[in-house]
Amino acid sequence: MEDFIRELECLRKAIDEAMEGALLGYPCDVPLIREAMVYSAEGGKRLRGAIVLSTYKDLGGDGDAMHFALAIEMIQAYSLVHDDLPCMDDAEMRRGRPACHKKFGEAMGVLAGDALLTLAFETAASSDLPPYRVVEGIKALAYGAGAAGMVGGQVLDLQPEAIRRGACPGGPSANGRAGAAGPSDSDSPGDLADPENLADRVRLMYRLKTGRLFETAAKLGAILAGAPAATVERAAEAGMHFGFAFQILDDIEDAAQGGVEEDKDTLLKRISLEKAREEAIMGFQRCKQLAGSGRLLARLADHYLVTRLGV
Repeated sequence: MEDFIRELECLRKAIDEAMEGALLGYPCDVPLIREAMVYSAEGGKRLRGAIVLSTYKDLGGDGDAMHFALAIEMIQAYSLVHDDLPCMDDAEMRRGRPACHKKFGEAMGVLAGDALLTLAFETAASSDLPPYRVVEGIKALAYGAGAAGMVGGQVLDLQPEAIRRGACPGGPSANGRAGAAGPSDSDSPGDLADPENLADRVRLMYRLKTGRLFETAAKLGAILAGAPAATVERAAEAGMHFGFAFQILDDIEDAAQGGVEEDKDTLLKRISLEKAREEAIMGFQRCKQLAGSGRLLARLADHYLVTRLGV
């Protein structure tokens, strides 16, 4: 476990250093927006970027996938900036310090998020990896971050009433097929207008908001390494299971600290804490099976199972 923690820390530091260089070295004539971008992109575990880099290396990548690790971390940072805005979650603090909009103003919070999102794709497009892989990677990144992924999940997270009304008539599964919402092929939400399927709608929100970007991270590593389609699919599914379980775990820990907002729809509220915990355990275990022994994603799942869930 100590070797794993050191490896994760090395990846985090490498991404932090590359992020600082990318932002400070970017040609920009407006110091204020650069300052807000740097402020917003600082900190965090860098798990998504680490998954990109480690999956790429594990699958035989022989170049540098850092551009895409930075890109997905920029997207993660932008999403947090926007998520904290008064029109969204209206959060004053992020990672123990004032949220971007509290430090720089609401308008600058919007613009800093916009700037990080657009820079993410410029950064990915600047990769020296084979152009056809870069294009496929950019497509995967856009899909995971957009309406079919993280943004769609954020809409559901902000509108629990829309979830209850079945406003989202279907959604992509872990492997991207429309109409399924489960992390596996056998899991389907049925009729999303049926009030009996409220828990499935929350699961869909988890997969889109959190699972999709983890799925994208693992998928990117495989695509950029030139892995076969079946391997790309397997890596993506492992990432989706990890992200789904990660979100449940986050809710469990928020609940333990009294941090769950009353108007937030969570799986804990729909099926009980214990049943949600069981789903998190199954998600991490399935991730380990798909990712393969020794892979960073599998070791991450095992780390959370042991240290956070006591398995």
